[in-house]
Amino acid sequence: MAQQDDLTEYSSEATYKLLVQGVTDYAIYLLRPDGVVANWNAGAQRFKGYAADDIIGRHFSTFYAAAERDAGLPQRGLETALREGRFEGEGWRIRKDGSRFWAHVVIDPIYRDNGELLGYAKITRDCTEQMNMKEALRDTENRFRLLVEGITDYAIYMLNPDGTVANWNAGAQRAKGYLDSEVVGRHFSLFYGEDDKAAGLPAKNLAIALNEGKFEDEGWRFRKDGSRFWAHVVIDPIYRDNGELLGFAKITRDRTEQLESREKIIYLARHDAMTGLPNRLQFLERLDEAMATLRPGEQELAVISIDLDRFKEINDAFGHALGDQVLCELARRMKALSGEGELVARLGGDEFVACKVFRQERALADFITRLYRALTTVLHLAQTDMAPGASLGVAMYPGDAEDRAQLLNNADLAMYRAKKSLGEKICFYEANMDEVSRARRTMARDIWSALESGQFFLNYQIQRSVNSDEVTGYEVLLRWNHPVHGLVSPAVFIPIAEECGAIGAIGDWVLEHACREAAQWDLQPRIAVNLSAVQLSNAALVDKVRSVLAATGLPASRLELEVTETAIIVDRDRALHLLQQLKAMGVTIAMDDFGSGYSSLETLRSFPFDKIKLDRSFIKELETSKQAKAFVRAILALGHSLNVSVLAEGVETEEQRAILEQEGCHEGQGFLFGRPATLQSLAEQDVISLPVDQQRSA
Repeated sequence: MAQQDDLTEYSSEATYKLLVQGVTDYAIYLLRPDGVVANWNAGAQRFKGYAADDIIGRHFSTFYAAAERDAGLPQRGLETALREGRFEGEGWRIRKDGSRFWAHVVIDPIYRDNGELLGYAKITRDCTEQMNMKEALRDTENRFRLLVEGITDYAIYMLNPDGTVANWNAGAQRAKGYLDSEVVGRHFSLFYGEDDKAAGLPAKNLAIALNEGKFEDEGWRFRKDGSRFWAHVVIDPIYRDNGELLGFAKITRDRTEQLESREKIIYLARHDAMTGLPNRLQFLERLDEAMATLRPGEQELAVISIDLDRFKEINDAFGHALGDQVLCELARRMKALSGEGELVARLGGDEFVACKVFRQERALADFITRLYRALTTVLHLAQTDMAPGASLGVAMYPGDAEDRAQLLNNADLAMYRAKKSLGEKICFYEANMDEVSRARRTMARDIWSALESGQFFLNYQIQRSVNSDEVTGYEVLLRWNHPVHGLVSPAVFIPIAEECGAIGAIGDWVLEHACREAAQWDLQPRIAVNLSAVQLSNAALVDKVRSVLAATGLPASRLELEVTETAIIVDRDRALHLLQQLKAMGVTIAMDDFGSGYSSLETLRSFPFDKIKLDRSFIKELETSKQAKAFVRAILALGHSLNVSVLAEGVETEEQRAILEQEGCHEGQGFLFGRPATLQSLAEQDVISLPVDQQRSA
């Protein structure tokens, strides 16, 4: 009873002094109405370095920087507290030794019962560490907001030694919803959940505060209306001067928003933001776990690589918003059908992946069937109905792969085979079929590396007059010296470059290097460079050729561009327009491989060709085939009538040269006139001269 009487005296000056001075994590002190410090607690001395004798009687503006004092900031804080009933803010404050700390400050006016202003209660918390964290994480707006807002609202109240609430401040009322009349005298365990109370958590927390000098933790607490919030709690025991326990000071901060944001960040790190499916990170983690815990001989693991069919067409036809709806609906279907030991994830774009641990093949077949049905059943969307489609590739562990990377790669290879197939949309990995695809994909990566590391180089094959051996030009031929495989044939890597999209970059590289070398070595009268279909469909081709000629100094008349009819028919109108512009620049245009494909008189009539290159297949049979000779004769006559010169490719024997001369062919190219070689090699053979700068050094 005597203890209760003592606590009832809390509002008295002496008891309040004991309670406040016992708190060491907050500076709590009183100001007179004029701002002069009236008292000083242990927390204030700890934070600011002043002993009570040093500071009591001095104006609290001592803690502000000179510029803030000059600006009247301390006085404005008091005025705000009077006008609004409270001042709360943050800013730099100065310690006795001149160092500064980032402070969270609350100033409350205190009135007598008759309404007379008694002074101000001032609570200061050192938040320097939180401020440093805020600066380090300010690139993330949400975390920044949590760090700022998470420390602005806290409840401060006192507990009796038995855990009953002794008093209640405005902050506690705001945080927990109770008026002081509703909570003073009740046990503070009413803020805990039933499970925590059953576990004796409230009493344990007080015991920790007594034994260790402080209790600090986070957990769920409950408001008056039954809602819960995530609370950061500090409990400090408070003692009289004689060592007698007076009670506990309890400070609570609402950290719900920070917890929710942290949980959201953790969720987004492991889930696809649009569909809610596990993302690549989570899928790989769970796949690794499944592989590690798999029981060999009893279980198998299947990975299914999934790629939607014609998804780009959906985006192009209906827009990306509807495309996103398709992805979300298909993701919802696949998630709904997944059972125990089954997982579906989105890797990005229209790529999904699934895995299943199974004992019997029929279980896997059932899972794949459910997946395929979900991916192909008609979608009823707001704008339209559509039948989606997908290609699935399946690989097994441990049968098809020894590790995770190989397993995923093999599933991809099987999926690519399904994607290319017209009828089979579910393919299982087959080494004898998919290893060819793997090799092509590897070479595709190597092609891009070759461009960056300078593995490509140029050979030149001489073109000569058939009857005089006069040099009429040099055809530029691309070569690749692979660091592992050595020289790789263009017949092998050019089709792969076209598939992987590197052909445009390769074509630009050839054009730039060929023109630069032709100018440097003064190759006369011209060089011939092949254009790919990709280059010929690019509206920037004319500007590219113009800029290359300007940069290298090669006259346009010394550049001949070779095109095939196959490249032309991709977009005849665009090709015609571009070739006409190139010809207007002074560049000559040649039709390559004439007679080997879709060559037609209409193409010769419509396009501005300066030269026809007769395909080597006719020259090869020139000595033995009357039909080949007749064809050559007809093309030569056609070229003469159109005023277009004709060059025969693949000339290898004197007999072929003699026939061509007899038939009136003026130019030839082939091993008889010279094999492809680098310019340095041609110079060593005395076919061409060294550049002037090399002649001087020699």
